[in-house]
Amino acid sequence: TFHRNNLITRVDYVWSCPLLKGFALTACIFDAQDICTSDHNPVITYYDMSLLLTSIKLARARQLKRNTRRVFKFDSVTDLQWTEFADKADAICDVSPSTFSSWHINQMCEYLQSRILKAANATLPSSTVGNNYTPKVPKDLEILTQHYQFLNRLMHSIRLLRKYPLTYSVAHEHKWSVHLIRLHNILQLYKKVFTFVPTFPPSLSSCRQDNFKSLLDDLSNISKSLRGFHLLQEKEFQDSFIRAHLDDRNNNFETDLSSFIDSALSRTRRRITLDRVFIDHPTHPQLLTDPKD
Repeated sequence: TFHRNNLITRVDYVWSCPLLKGFALTACIFDAQDICTSDHNPVITYYDMSLLLTSIKLARARQLKRNTRRVFKFDSVTDLQWTEFADKADAICDVSPSTFSSWHINQMCEYLQSRILKAANATLPSSTVGNNYTPKVPKDLEILTQHYQFLNRLMHSIRLLRKYPLTYSVAHEHKWSVHLIRLHNILQLYKKVFTFVPTFPPSLSSCRQDNFKSLLDDLSNISKSLRGFHLLQEKEFQDSFIRAHLDDRNNNFETDLSSFIDSALSRTRRRITLDRVFIDHPTHPQLLTDPKD
């Protein structure tokens, strides 16, 4: 606290757990003078919960010195398994509401967490992975990539029909009937992505009047929207992939320094030139400048 004339200034140190530092998005000082008499102002910090939740199990496994941890396969859970999970969680939560409401908030959270994990372990598909596990491409992103590639191939075939209209045949109608089913599935699956949902013709013969221009425009608009959504999902996966590698390297720095140096030099055209080495010895410090030393 600093006193100068009639002014009093205090600088408080705000401590944050180092594990949470990487997930902080922003922080602001909240003026609480209207709701309390204290002259302290709370600091409100916003965290990225999606990244924070994925790191909890890894940090807990390291804390308990475990080499493996369980990962639930949420993209493989069926509707029946979700129902079984909900029923199991309801069945093992056998504490009365009056007793539960009398507990401290920490006890409530611990109770719910233990029951949710117990129900998940009993009903949901999972696998055991190491602490250095790096996730593969998510199933949703893989399916999104396949749909986007399908749209590009379909547009290419329509462009060929525009360029060579005499090549149109009954075979194109059969292929279009198959493609139309997949197009409707894409529109339904990503309906929140598209600002405008077009109506596709049941037959390609009706599109020959304008030489497939309207059809190609609709397909192009869908492809652009899907491309933007694909880039966003790919960016999120790349962020999680990079963060997993950083966590692995940080772990090596704490447990195995040689592995940390190897991982730091694991990229091409990356090197460290040591032209001076200082040996910090308590009684005989030495500076080495000759490579032979």
